[in-house]
Amino acid sequence: MFWKKKTKETEKKLFTSPTGTRGSFRVYPSKENPVSLKVGGTSLDAVDICSGGISFDNKNFKLGATYSMEMVLPQGRGTFNAKTEILKIDDTDVCRCKILGLSPDQEDTVHSYILARQKEEIAQKKGKSL
Repeated sequence: MFWKKKTKETEKKLFTSPTGTRGSFRVYPSKENPVSLKVGGTSLDAVDICSGGISFDNKNFKLGATYSMEMVLPQGRGTFNAKTEILKIDDTDVCRCKILGLSPDQEDTVHSYILARQKEEIAQKKGKSL
């Protein structure tokens, strides 16, 4: 016999963010179409992005601090207001952060961007290898 498990129908999401820090695949935005950020009033571009996490150059940010963040995905995909928590500042002075406060729809939009960027990277690699 087969039966369906009961699930909570409160919030439907197409994707789920992994638990832990940055446990998912990262993409690097192209120079032509960067992911623009305003973190704590400072404008900059993302170094990389994944589901639930983002990296950017350190402009006097403090480790462990939480900042307001406005994220603009390229090609009209959306502008989101969220918070970001600085989890690590690496030896190249790049802040490795967690994205906090996105709605399920906003998270799905970020996932959609990541998938589209992965496809672009694969197409570029195939084009170069021909």
